[in-house]
Amino acid sequence: MADTPDAITLSEDGFSMPTLEVLTGRGFITGKSGSGKSNTVSVVAEELLAAEVPLLIVDTDGEYYGLKEEFELLHVGGDDHCDLQVHPGHAEQIAAVALDRQMPVILDVSGYRDPDEGRELVGEVVEELFVREKTAKTPFLVIVEEAHEFVPEQGGRDEVGETLIRVAKRGRKRGLGVCALSQRPASVSKDYITQCDWLVWHRLTWENDTKVVGRILGDDAAEDVEDLDDGEAIVMTDWDDRVQRVTFRRKRTFDAGATPDLDSVDRPDLKSVDGDLLAELQSAVDADVTGDDVGDGPADGGKSTDEIDPNGTDGSTEDESSGDDVADADGTTTANATASNTGSTGGRASGAAATTTAASDGGAEPATDPAWEAAQFLTYLTGAIVGVAGRGVGFLARSGGRALTWTADRLSDTPRGRRRVEALLPKVLLVALGLLVGLAVGLLVV
Repeated sequence: MADTPDAITLSEDGFSMPTLEVLTGRGFITGKSGSGKSNTVSVVAEELLAAEVPLLIVDTDGEYYGLKEEFELLHVGGDDHCDLQVHPGHAEQIAAVALDRQMPVILDVSGYRDPDEGRELVGEVVEELFVREKTAKTPFLVIVEEAHEFVPEQGGRDEVGETLIRVAKRGRKRGLGVCALSQRPASVSKDYITQCDWLVWHRLTWENDTKVVGRILGDDAAEDVEDLDDGEAIVMTDWDDRVQRVTFRRKRTFDAGATPDLDSVDRPDLKSVDGDLLAELQSAVDADVTGDDVGDGPADGGKSTDEIDPNGTDGSTEDESSGDDVADADGTTTANATASNTGSTGGRASGAAATTTAASDGGAEPATDPAWEAAQFLTYLTGAIVGVAGRGVGFLARSGGRALTWTADRLSDTPRGRRRVEALLPKVLLVALGLLVGLAVGLLVV
């Protein structure tokens, strides 16, 4: 980074920020929709890319590929628009390309039908960057859109949120910086905001959000932030202890995040990543695939994410699981083998295991012996009859007991009633005993 400029210029009137502070610090950019938040972070990204420094953008809406109009970035994610289709198991390769090869990366999580897969990918990649930076010590910035989804103020944080907070607290010493964005600062964890050393406040009008501004910058700023123009912001920077109004310049690259209108949009030509690098990544990822990964495809239509396809096309993979021989206690051997799963034919194995048992006496296999099958059926039938009979007797006993108890309570209120209960009790016991004997005989006959 010997030729890296000391500062990046972000406005037409010359407002700038130290490059190293942005790369390794903790930033927060906020503002309601349409206030200029996304434009500002794109300007920051453009300046850093022009300075040829590495960064990674967590893109939650698929809007940062427009940077490829002017700069070479690796666009990875879960759909066909990406240079490579990836899943969480590829975090190591992504971090290696971004940090070791100094290749800027757009980590596009907008294409995953299962949001948890995208979250897991973000967590794994950031964690891998954090670990690698312990020895690399390379100034590197992670930009995270929709920060309130990853580090919420309420509802608790998952492992991904804890990883981002750890980077905010400890990443600077390793050279790893983070810049988070959100439309709702009140919904972002104060554990993150209070760690930030540069903050950009675009227009905010919701009271809960302006209260956050008031607590950090004072009541006057809380009032001023409601009247800011588009692109204008209140900027607070710790390195010079300044709070100032800044109007950020417009981004130069294609605005892929602009609100759609009725006019057709002409998308520009985008810069492609070197083909040799893509081929190298493909080989590295293929070599990293293990048997445990097979079949863990994305939720975007059945593509196998065990292959990262640089052309965005479907690949055919074939996996055949091995069988295990299990020796039974009686000396027989059971061979269990799952059927093969071949992606090129679209076939799916039924999941039932084929079992072959060889009897030690050389007799017929039980599964093909009619007598054995008949015995099995009778055993099943006897068990069913016993079960039904047992439930019936239990029901009659409970019902009869409740009836006798109720009758005895009523009759025993008088001397005459008590004599009737004493006379009936032996008869009731005899009837019950007869029923039990009859049931036992019936079961023996069966």
